[in-house]
Amino acid sequence: LQLLQALIVELGLCPAALQPSAGALSFPSLPALPHSLRAAKALLKSQAFLNVRDYLAVRGQGLDALRRVMHPSRSSLMREVRSGKRMPREAVKEKGLGVLLVTCF
Repeated sequence: LQLLQALIVELGLCPAALQPSAGALSFPSLPALPHSLRAAKALLKSQAFLNVRDYLAVRGQGLDALRRVMHPSRSSLMREVRSGKRMPREAVKEKGLGVLLVTCF
């Protein structure tokens, strides 16, 4: 769950979590993040349309770089993966990013 919550924050999918509350430090607000594994997976599956190869290539460059490689829709991501820009499924799962896998066929 913590990995998925960190991924949600890293991808900027939960903007309320990035805004510090009045008396708090600059840590993400936990109430804004999903509290269950199922909710976190659902959020990522419905909003994070990202090729894992692109994600791993730009993840150290910040949120703007991640937003540039995100696709506007699932079908757009599927077209890119079908065209041959893919990463082996086992390699994705080893890195703990199985939630970003999309079924294309």
